[in-house]
Amino acid sequence: MIHITLEYIEMYHDVEDLIKYTSGSSVRVKILICLCEGIQTMSELKKEIGISSSTISYNIGNLEKKKITSKNGEKYILTPIGKLITYNIMENIKKTAVITKFQKFWLHHDLSGIPLELIKRIGDLYHSSLIESESGEIYKPHEKYQEIILKSKYIKGVSSIFRFNYIELFQYIILENDIYVELILTNDIIQKIIEGIGQDNLKHLETSMAKGNVKIWVINKDVRIAFTVTDKYLSLGLFHEQGDYDNTKDLISDDHDAVAWGNTLFEYYRNQSQKFQV
Repeated sequence: MIHITLEYIEMYHDVEDLIKYTSGSSVRVKILICLCEGIQTMSELKKEIGISSSTISYNIGNLEKKKITSKNGEKYILTPIGKLITYNIMENIKKTAVITKFQKFWLHHDLSGIPLELIKRIGDLYHSSLIESESGEIYKPHEKYQEIILKSKYIKGVSSIFRFNYIELFQYIILENDIYVELILTNDIIQKIIEGIGQDNLKHLETSMAKGNVKIWVINKDVRIAFTVTDKYLSLGLFHEQGDYDNTKDLISDDHDAVAWGNTLFEYYRNQSQKFQV
């Protein structure tokens, strides 16, 4: 860990000037984003950014000196290095926006259930909504979750928490609608579910598992996250730092990037699980 820390500090010293130059000026950041999005002439840049031609010209001239932009006739373009720099700036903006936009969701919550690979891709969750319990609507996150589940074609979920009312919900989905369901659960949760569904429904569950409509996996670790990903939605919940699950907040998204993020998270946990047999 110390070696990695020193390595990053040394790398930062090497690139400190470039980071400060490209990201330290709102004018330069806006120019780079505009060029990346295909806005190329001085008049287009002036209209989009809303600043004078002289200010744009001064900044873009310095960007050219640093080989970040170049000029082709009347058009300004990003160099290959400029594209790499700009893509990273835009991605960092998106990540920071997710942190700021959903500050209440991240603050005082345990993030250990999200692997580093997906922490780095946290910007994929930008087009999400934070559903919170409110005065008079304390069950709002649960109601939204059920709404999502009932209109899904497939459901994949990971959980180490037990909600008795969800047994009935999943029974309905599996037995009545024949929807594909894949769950990763702890041993404790599986035992509670088996006890809660009764012998008749247990036989239906065995039949559904034999048909391949239902797959249940057991994970032998302390899972500090609960989430569901469907064909259209991601529903993400976190634990408090103190250890209890936060029932009052869910991050919900129907954005393609967020759903892909959720599927990658599911694969991460499935790779650590064993198939369960009734």
